[in-house]
Amino acid sequence: MADTSYPPAAHPSTKSQIRHIMSDFGETKHHLLHDRVVALAASRWMMPVNDNAIIQIELLHHANQALLSSTVARDGSGPLKASFLTMLLLEDTIAHAQRPFGICSGAATVTLHRFIDLETLSTDQLALAIANFASLNDVIFADYLSPPIAEPVADKRYSI
Repeated sequence: MADTSYPPAAHPSTKSQIRHIMSDFGETKHHLLHDRVVALAASRWMMPVNDNAIIQIELLHHANQALLSSTVARDGSGPLKASFLTMLLLEDTIAHAQRPFGICSGAATVTLHRFIDLETLSTDQLALAIANFASLNDVIFADYLSPPIAEPVADKRYSI
């Protein structure tokens, strides 16, 4: 009988396959990634990209999806290591679920996120999805992580 629950349950073999791939990313840096992946919990990892970015990968408990996210402080102090859900709760805000990427803009932080379907991803495809997210992250957060291009006028911050 087919699983008719909503949301659909994650297939255990898909999750264990992804955990195995992520474990490999932690042991040896994949050629498409900036650095090795660090395990934070059974279903959560992070990858430092540079001094300005931390990409987080979280397996979802429903469906065969993962969440890629990156959070930075609005004051320019850099990336945050807190999970996506923690930031939503701390900021008391909601995330805008645009496809394929979304933005969650709080009073103190900005978070970029993307849901990825894991069911048919190979090791290289997962690495590419993470690497592409990291590249987009650099573009989106450039204004928060580097000095402004010009001096602000009357204490106003320029946006890109």
